[in-house]
Amino acid sequence: MMKRGLLLTVAGALCGFAWGHEGLPWLAGLAGLVPLLWSLAGSRWWAGAVALAYYLAASRGLPFGAGIFFAESAPLWFSWALWAAAGLVNAAPWLLLWSATPRRQAWTLPAALLLTALPPVGFIGWVNPLTAAGWWFPGLGFLGLAGLVALLVLVVLKRWPAVAALASVAVVANIVALQAKPAEWSATWSGRDTTFARLQTAAARNFLAEGQRMAQVMMMAAQLEPGRVLVLPETVLPPVRQGDAFNASMLADLSAQLKAKGSAVLVGAEVLGADRQLQNALVLLGDDSAPLVQRVPVPIGMWRPWAADGIAANPLGRGIGQVAGRRVAYAICYEQLLTFPVLVSMAHRPDVLVGAANDWWARDTSIPAIQGQALDTWGRLFRVPVVRATNA
Repeated sequence: MMKRGLLLTVAGALCGFAWGHEGLPWLAGLAGLVPLLWSLAGSRWWAGAVALAYYLAASRGLPFGAGIFFAESAPLWFSWALWAAAGLVNAAPWLLLWSATPRRQAWTLPAALLLTALPPVGFIGWVNPLTAAGWWFPGLGFLGLAGLVALLVLVVLKRWPAVAALASVAVVANIVALQAKPAEWSATWSGRDTTFARLQTAAARNFLAEGQRMAQVMMMAAQLEPGRVLVLPETVLPPVRQGDAFNASMLADLSAQLKAKGSAVLVGAEVLGADRQLQNALVLLGDDSAPLVQRVPVPIGMWRPWAADGIAANPLGRGIGQVAGRRVAYAICYEQLLTFPVLVSMAHRPDVLVGAANDWWARDTSIPAIQGQALDTWGRLFRVPVVRATNA
């Protein structure tokens, strides 16, 4: 029992380590094996250990990245405690729902996937095994998600003829995906990665650095060819707040220039909402559409309902906007790691999936690669072009 449990736990950890490798996005498909490893555990505690090993290995960059993110407000041990706590919360449903009976696993397995994908656990439900559906059943959308869950359940129940039938569907879906060509219009959309330093907070703003940043963004936009859409990373612009009349005037002029040549730029900035709450958003230049507002900011780091300077959240928002005549689904930074925000957006049948992140705090970790890997996998599942931009 112990030997098998240890082997399964190591296998779970390897599935977690499959996340976060540039140039090897298909490794995300291994996440779909985690529920099967869980089902083979000989006891509830080994089942929990398999899940915990997976989540801790997949989020291995968190202690180092969070240590930088919270360096000014929390002790070093806090980032390690955050990593352990998040792993335990994600593993808890798998621990509690495990059963030695395959018939019971047939419903507890989907239940665990659902509980870790949806709030409240879903607020920190990183690298959910459901994401693997993009590599198992590409192009099938929500049917692909259902296909993955059904395949896992059928394997648990050892219904091999049905497993073979679903596996055949997966093979055909992957062959079709290999031959599929992107829509012609998607070639006019692009993302640009940057390496900007961190901008200071409102309490200690560096106006010289902000001016230099604004000039660089304006140069990128001015060089944009007519009819193109450029996506820039999250919070690249200085804060767009009351009293920043000079910045607002420059952005208005730039937006008019872009509109005149039929181009548009999506660029991250903090803005004040109608309720005077601070929002993390993608501001649209060259178009009169409203900003694309982040729904789930980083809990504790940005989303602090108890603090006056916290970033507003709207977890139940659609995450859909209009840009250059296209319906855009978007995921800003932390949202790229979660499941439910992307699925809500995909239910609205977008034309394109946009991801923007500012990973200055995690540039030397696996986190940026995992964000891109997850977003590309969702795009593959729903056959939607993905445009990403990261500041790292």
